[in-house]
Amino acid sequence: MSHDSPTSPAHSLVTISVKNQHVVVRIHATSIAAREAITIVEQASKVLEGAVKGKRFVIDLSRTSALSSMGLGMCVDLRNRAVDAGMRPLLTGMNVQLAETFSLMRVDRLFTIVTSAGELERLLL
Repeated sequence: MSHDSPTSPAHSLVTISVKNQHVVVRIHATSIAAREAITIVEQASKVLEGAVKGKRFVIDLSRTSALSSMGLGMCVDLRNRAVDAGMRPLLTGMNVQLAETFSLMRVDRLFTIVTSAGELERLLL
């Protein structure tokens, strides 16, 4: 996998890129239910095979407005896989409703939450 290059086609549900050995999973689905969750986990899991321990694993939900329980489970599954690979999980791009859902379900405690593009860029240096 090359530095700063996407590993998934833009028309898919997810684009995975690597920046300074950090993995960024940008989800393109506006709503994530069972079908989307399965596909996203399959695609994102492939890149974790070559993960660099100590680097960050970012899930970008900026294009997502709704998550089913399967979508929430997908985030937890990806987080667990990243931790198992030695990476540090981050969530970014959540709207108010998603942030409330993550907080109510206490899933937000499993991630570092990044609220601004500048903060994310700094963390990916």
